[in-house]
Amino acid sequence: MSLLEHLERQISGLSPSHLPSLHFVVAYSAGIDSHVLLHALWKLQQVKKTPFTLSAIYIHHGLSENADLWQQHCADVCAGLNVEFASAKVTLDLSNGKGIEAQARDARYAKLVEMAPTDSIVMLAQHQDDQLETVLLQLKRGAGPKGLSGMDTYFTSAKPGASQQNVHFFRPLLDISQQQIQHYAKEQSLVWQEDESNQNTDFERNFIRRDVAPLLNERWPHIAQSVSRSAKLCAEQQALLDEVSLEKLQPLRKPNNTLCVKGLLALTEAWRLQVVRLWLDEQNILSPSQAILTQLSKELLLSAQDANPIIQWQSWQFRRFEDALYVITVPKDVKSYSTILSISKKYELPLSLGCVELVRAQDWGGSKSFLAIDSPDNSPEFGQVTLSFGGFSRRFTPQNSPHSKPLKQWFKQWHIAPWERSQIAVISQNERIVGLLRKGAFLPSQHSADLRARGDFAYGLCYSGE
Repeated sequence: MSLLEHLERQISGLSPSHLPSLHFVVAYSAGIDSHVLLHALWKLQQVKKTPFTLSAIYIHHGLSENADLWQQHCADVCAGLNVEFASAKVTLDLSNGKGIEAQARDARYAKLVEMAPTDSIVMLAQHQDDQLETVLLQLKRGAGPKGLSGMDTYFTSAKPGASQQNVHFFRPLLDISQQQIQHYAKEQSLVWQEDESNQNTDFERNFIRRDVAPLLNERWPHIAQSVSRSAKLCAEQQALLDEVSLEKLQPLRKPNNTLCVKGLLALTEAWRLQVVRLWLDEQNILSPSQAILTQLSKELLLSAQDANPIIQWQSWQFRRFEDALYVITVPKDVKSYSTILSISKKYELPLSLGCVELVRAQDWGGSKSFLAIDSPDNSPEFGQVTLSFGGFSRRFTPQNSPHSKPLKQWFKQWHIAPWERSQIAVISQNERIVGLLRKGAFLPSQHSADLRARGDFAYGLCYSGE
């Protein structure tokens, strides 16, 4: 079967039910693989009259001095084929410790999702030899069935800020060899650009492509096909495993996207880790290594009830609070923030926690996010109003409570997780706590609540999210 026939068959297999009008967007890099994919799709339009809209996008990573040349080459090729073309630059942070390849890939996919029209299909040009490289890399990393499934043929990503708008990704050439691609390019007299970084074997994929794969193909000429078949079998097994894992996951779900600790401990260790992996995958969180996952039961799930265990990887943490397992981004503490509030001045809180403003009663617009403050006429002890973070040993009498307790005891009674407490603002007047600000809402003291109920206040603290 020719490459063109294979591509036609792949397109015909796409379900039209959720994609009534096919719009293909080729992720075009100026290299041979994406050039062949673009040209073959264009030819299907011209010769086979296959009904779809075709466009291309070039992502400029800024990593090569030739990137501008490649971008212009893509624009010229698309102009010659009368294919709509767009390009965009992405910026990489080479100081963050993440590999260049991984950063470039993540930035590229994010930009493609952003730029591609809703419900379009971004066509990716990875082929059978790329799949071989992917599986070998996963083997090197000690991956299980999910990793050994290699690259997905088809997957979907939500557009940023729009959960109901999706972009689909399709790799129609995963069963096509590099040799077939080169044959098509020669047959059609195509001209493409070579990325000089492909010669750098410091990159793992390049090392496999240049030094390892040729030896394997020399010994076993059909190894790419065999590995591709194994990857599909692994994908099928992973799909079955996910079905059962989902059945075990459902009864463990708790509010705030947490999992029941007791329920997890009732599972065998293998199923427990598998369920946690699926739970993370649902949230698009890269699962930690096996070594980190094996710490989960002993160091966190089975730790003492009054302990505050933390298991961290990359920018994520496993945390336990009461009978719930949480996965959270590494929290940022507010360090030594304290300020004296002046009338009619807006204060921006740290960590994008919002803004507060001390206003006179007549300037209060009726907002629910308002904390009544004593006036000089009502209290000879009227003094400075301060906002600070921390100091949870101080005593507080909240609204509708006759008792005063240290803040840390109230937090425990209110079931506030330890990592959330450092972002609760404490509002004081003359060293007496008059209220708390948590997640944009005030928790008034009994005294402040009484003032507001009587309308007997001259000042108040307003909150706004900006």
